[in-house]
Amino acid sequence: MHGRLTFIAVAAALKLAPDASAQSLTHDPNAWRAVAYADLELPNSEAVPYASLWADRLKKNNDAYAAKGDTRFAVANAPASESHIVVRSPTKTVVLSVLHTLTGCSPIRTDPVGNATLKRCPMRLAIYQNGRSTVADAGSGCFIEYGAQPNNVRPDLARNGAMGAYDVQAKSIRAGIVFQGEIAPECQFRVPVPQP
Repeated sequence: MHGRLTFIAVAAALKLAPDASAQSLTHDPNAWRAVAYADLELPNSEAVPYASLWADRLKKNNDAYAAKGDTRFAVANAPASESHIVVRSPTKTVVLSVLHTLTGCSPIRTDPVGNATLKRCPMRLAIYQNGRSTVADAGSGCFIEYGAQPNNVRPDLARNGAMGAYDVQAKSIRAGIVFQGEIAPECQFRVPVPQP
């Protein structure tokens, strides 16, 4: 990540946060693992914390669609999704999230074979600890938008996949992308986790 984290005020209630007590602790946080995705258009209960984390940007995206006269999303958000990595310890939950909207992201390149597009999108870091939440803009990250796959086959994550890990020694989240079967150098990030 380039530059410092910019702290922002977001109405992300701790009760909606990814709950450390309801989830198991992160086993081997140093190990790379696939990021998880959430649909924010009509978020289910598992996606609500991430929709809350991005409430201001979702409103901006909704307003952009409405300004163009697109009223299809009157009872839901305009198309939006996000990817995240969550790291849980006994006392703290840390979330690194990348928001994907058509109005907030810019394409980097496409993979016609894997039917995927690599995009640069806004990224946030949220820390939930001791009954409080802190949310900070973390610059921009990368997001893989997967197109429809033939026969509804799952995308080949070895060809196009986003991964994350927590570097315990450096106290930072590592995020990286493999795109078209190769490491995407512009999508390798280290986001420091502020310590109390």
